[in-house]
Amino acid sequence: MLLTGIILVIVGAWVFASPVAAYLSLSVLFGASILFVGIIESSFAISARKSLDGWGWTLASGLLDILIGIYLLSYPAITMSVLPFVLGFWLLFRGFSAFGIAFDMKSYGAKDWGWMLVIAIITIFFGFMVLAVPAFGALNIIVWTGLSFLFAGIFRIILAFRLKKLKNIIA
Repeated sequence: MLLTGIILVIVGAWVFASPVAAYLSLSVLFGASILFVGIIESSFAISARKSLDGWGWTLASGLLDILIGIYLLSYPAITMSVLPFVLGFWLLFRGFSAFGIAFDMKSYGAKDWGWMLVIAIITIFFGFMVLAVPAFGALNIIVWTGLSFLFAGIFRIILAFRLKKLKNIIA
């Protein structure tokens, strides 16, 4: 989880650092990032299946990311025209997944689960913004996408540390 969070934060920062290049390469970059996150998340789900309640949902999320990543990498020309919609729906999926995970962390007794919930809600908001306002142009897509990746990455980083603490408490 920590690795996926770091990757998402790096991608988000890169989007802001190179906006013109980012728009031209969004389909390839996001396709590769989402594919890699899906592989890592699926591996995590399988390795933690004995100790993680709901590990099947984590696996399903990872497999969905793998499929989206493969699609984005396979059809870069088409992806550029539908990129806001693909990313918007992916961010909504990630945000709603994070929303459920935040409540799981609450049920495990994790402190600061509320911050995870806030970040999940922000991710959902950014997902809706990417879907709602793609007509404002490439800069808008870059800003909302960069912020979404940053918040999704921050959520994963927090989750990684919470899971580590819970593992130490449970073990």
